[in-house]
Amino acid sequence: MNLNEHITLWNHASFKMIDVRYMLLERGEVLREYYLPASTFLCAVRGRAEIWLDEAKHTVNRVQVLHGGKGTRLDISVDERFEYYLIIYKAELSLPAPQERVRFMASNRPFQMQYGFVPLYSLSLLDKVEDMFAKWTKSEPLNKFQARTLFYQFVHELFWQMQRQGIQPAQPDHVSQVLRFMNERYMEPITLDRMADLLDCSTRYLTKLFKNEMNESPIRFLTQIRMDKAAQLLTDTEAQLQEIALQVGYPDAHTLSRSFKKHYGISPALFRSKQRRMDSVLKLPRVRSRSAIVSRLPLRYSDNGYENRYHLIKKGDLRMYKERRPAAMAAVTLLFCMTLFLSACAGGTSMGNISTGTEGKAVSSQNSTKANSTQSSPTATTRNYTDSQGIVVIPANPQRIVDLTGSFTGNLLALGVKPVGVQVDLLKNPFLKGMMDGVETVGDSFAPEKVLSMQPDLIIVVAAPTMEQTYKELDKIAPVVRLEYGKYSYKEQMLEYGKLAGKEQEAANWLKEWDKKINEYKPQIVKVVGDRTVSILQPYAKGIYAFGDFYARGGEILYGEFGLKAPKIIKEKVLDKHEGYANLSLEQLPEFAGDYIFTSNWGWDNGDPNVVYGSNLWKNLPAVKENRIFHINAEGSYYNDAVSMDAHLEFIVKSFLGK
Repeated sequence: MNLNEHITLWNHASFKMIDVRYMLLERGEVLREYYLPASTFLCAVRGRAEIWLDEAKHTVNRVQVLHGGKGTRLDISVDERFEYYLIIYKAELSLPAPQERVRFMASNRPFQMQYGFVPLYSLSLLDKVEDMFAKWTKSEPLNKFQARTLFYQFVHELFWQMQRQGIQPAQPDHVSQVLRFMNERYMEPITLDRMADLLDCSTRYLTKLFKNEMNESPIRFLTQIRMDKAAQLLTDTEAQLQEIALQVGYPDAHTLSRSFKKHYGISPALFRSKQRRMDSVLKLPRVRSRSAIVSRLPLRYSDNGYENRYHLIKKGDLRMYKERRPAAMAAVTLLFCMTLFLSACAGGTSMGNISTGTEGKAVSSQNSTKANSTQSSPTATTRNYTDSQGIVVIPANPQRIVDLTGSFTGNLLALGVKPVGVQVDLLKNPFLKGMMDGVETVGDSFAPEKVLSMQPDLIIVVAAPTMEQTYKELDKIAPVVRLEYGKYSYKEQMLEYGKLAGKEQEAANWLKEWDKKINEYKPQIVKVVGDRTVSILQPYAKGIYAFGDFYARGGEILYGEFGLKAPKIIKEKVLDKHEGYANLSLEQLPEFAGDYIFTSNWGWDNGDPNVVYGSNLWKNLPAVKENRIFHINAEGSYYNDAVSMDAHLEFIVKSFLGK
């Protein structure tokens, strides 16, 4: 859009003056990360400074005028005492207007334009700005009105001088703005609505723009940034997982752990352990902060590494996560190979079983015919299973399964299959109490030596590109199946486990019984609840979280299977957007609280639940007064495998029906 088109749109717009401010910064002072609350003119009066509007740098040493739209980041670094004015306004198209003009305004968004120039006739502009400020700061309505008229004169003079100098306004790079905002504010509860409001656009427009340029949604990209930051803190600090969770924008350690595992395929504890093992192998020095997390001065977007990332990703040249030290992983692989070699020399026959038995090694679809099956289990037949990487030849009826998924292992137990090895964090699930007797844990790492000692004939893991080298090491012990986290619903996941364990009929039977129970209880519960709403709320140290139809906590049953209604704000912010959860303050509690509430203290951050449960807001909720509060098991609420789902269903039925 050229300047004349820009001026035409100004002619058909209505304006509201929001504020006129005089600002003074002394030499050496810095203004960082100020996001313009609305369209803004910055008029520099005197002094020297470097000014950034997003990534556009302006060196100012005389009268100069800059313009930025809502959400533009303003940074100022002062070399010499610097004086300037901010003229903040809001503009929109006057209605009624021709549809063509409405579409043109929507697509060009003139009041978001960025430009800056040194005026040829600075005094005429400066006089109007100073007079505007003088009138605006007086309380009389007539003075405010006069300030508005001076604003029009200022804009007219500005455009006239821009025409004389051939200055053209430029569209800001909204994707860069969003990327920078996410990188700087990832520790805050950022939502798509908040980012769209920051840029004065719709969520639909922002999502479409972001996907067109980045091939990814803003929220998924935000998750990737948070995962990178979490990985960095796990590697370079001694911070507890709860501290890291709060630092990277997650409500608690468990929610971070779930997202981390989904992204990287391993738990945060395992990730940290592997990094330490790599460092010990290579004897690399590690810089650690004495405090858990050391705060740092904010950096400009172009200084923090995400500027290059943005450009490279758009070209498809850089993945979102890359191993910090590839050489370290190679060293671990070499160390493991040496271990296998020494074990072979010492054990002979035992190692031979691993290297030649069909069920003692992962065999690809290309070389499965070459597999030597002289050392076979009682069921020597195999089958092909398609995981996230392709076809894997697995035992038709595996006898010794090591399940390193953590979240999914309860599916095996529901099928009557007890694994020989699991992740240690699985033992935190109270619903599995008494079912894990005799099962060994791998600890907080996938130590190949430990897995080898369990003599598995099948290993199940969560797919993660960053773990491929480790999976290849495990592949030398037994077939490794990589399950893609989040690909399947809890029902589909159960069917997949039936295929893996050779228990397809048992899995089908479980689903049949499950649906039978749902069909039995749903009419009864819907009759009790009727048109009333249901919330899943958990207080923590800084507020409350409302959960939706995944992240467990019975949400899959309440909202999914039974189709119960959520309060409007939860439906809009969580269920409709598939956000998983929403962060709210205590003051917002009446908006999120349903007629029925499932709740428990969070517990992960040592927050005092009485801050919520003892407040008048909580006590005055209809659900509290009418005794429709159900306290869920805090630790067990995090799981949604088959065993845990049965426990959730039992609790929900008992809560509503008393049986």
